[in-house]
Amino acid sequence: MVQTVLSRSEAVEFLETVAPYNGLPASQLSALAETVSTRHYSSGEFVYKIDAPLEGLHIIVSGTIDISDRDGKRVSQLAKRQSFGERGLLRDGKASTTARAKTDAVTLLIPAATLHQLIKQFPAVAHYFYYGERARHQPGDLNSLRVRDLITRKAISCTPETTAAGAAQTMRDQNISCLAVVTADTQKLVGMITVRDLTFRVLAQALDASVPVREVMTPNPPTLSPNALGSDVLRTMMEHNIGHLAVIDRDQFSGIITQTDLTRFQAVSSALLIHDISQASSIEKMVGITSTLPRLLVQMVAGQQRHEIVTRHITDITDAITRRLLAMAEEHLGAPPVPYLWLACGSQGRQEQTGVSDQDNCLFLDDRVTPDDMPYFEQLARFVCDGLNACGYVYCPGDMMASNSRWRQPVSTWRNYFDT
Repeated sequence: MVQTVLSRSEAVEFLETVAPYNGLPASQLSALAETVSTRHYSSGEFVYKIDAPLEGLHIIVSGTIDISDRDGKRVSQLAKRQSFGERGLLRDGKASTTARAKTDAVTLLIPAATLHQLIKQFPAVAHYFYYGERARHQPGDLNSLRVRDLITRKAISCTPETTAAGAAQTMRDQNISCLAVVTADTQKLVGMITVRDLTFRVLAQALDASVPVREVMTPNPPTLSPNALGSDVLRTMMEHNIGHLAVIDRDQFSGIITQTDLTRFQAVSSALLIHDISQASSIEKMVGITSTLPRLLVQMVAGQQRHEIVTRHITDITDAITRRLLAMAEEHLGAPPVPYLWLACGSQGRQEQTGVSDQDNCLFLDDRVTPDDMPYFEQLARFVCDGLNACGYVYCPGDMMASNSRWRQPVSTWRNYFDT
């Protein structure tokens, strides 16, 4: 096969078409392209075998890769822009399947360290990988998930002899808010040290930073097993008024679950977005809220939701945005002079919206409307249409919008439209 090597600019151009890297800042995408390498595989050649250490994550540039299980049964066949190896990388660093080139293939390899750094640095990347892994195997309800599926970080700990300064430095370097305290010889959990502990028990008490962790940690903290349910996590945290919970597997410390992990799991839902939209005090805040729509769409598709469910949820959010914009317009303009009805048309009207939609809408005005009333509705329509555009629902190319006077008329005029 021809041994092609992607240049940095070619790697950037390719990664811009692959989720979740297409959501990275340009500078970070360029830095990522510096770390990747091009790998070539002839038809029939193994990329890796099950249980082998993984160098990193493979993204297919060309060709086809077969993925098989321990028994040699093919479980999937992957093609361009699809990735493989993430499942093992996010667990113990060893391949959980066997990957073999079905045809001549070229992949882009993201080193394991680079991938873990991206997951640590960018919540959207973490959400993409960890949610997708849960969604393939678990129902979406937090209460029915196992604790092992909620852990999103490798187990990080210190010993009782570690100094407070050393513990703080580890938390800073790992970007975490707590450490498990385990014995050096048996790796058994004896305590937990958190940022709050360092603040209240070291800084507030004016203790020296060299004080050993054993003197300021919370000893014998509550724990759960990997098989406990998400509901057990919530109950235990509430009962003990804590935000960090150690996980113990066969008497060995295996990880920590935090309130942040629970928040990350439930970070995006249509109900939450609709609530936030209803409370938004400005268009700018709504723009920030709607910027999470792509994540919601990815989340629902990864959860294998039926298409009619996905489009309905996306449309519900558009409806909520429209309602809030109408309320904001009335707050700005005052009460409407006559009753009106705002109609959602096109994909929104059919409740079939996806991630990219323009706006199609119109206004029915009560027949008592007068020429003097029309400027009010012109301003209202312009406010809402501009707001929808700012939130990502671009202006209709055919100008089928309430801001166009043709589609902002009394009911009698609309009746005539339909009659003719």
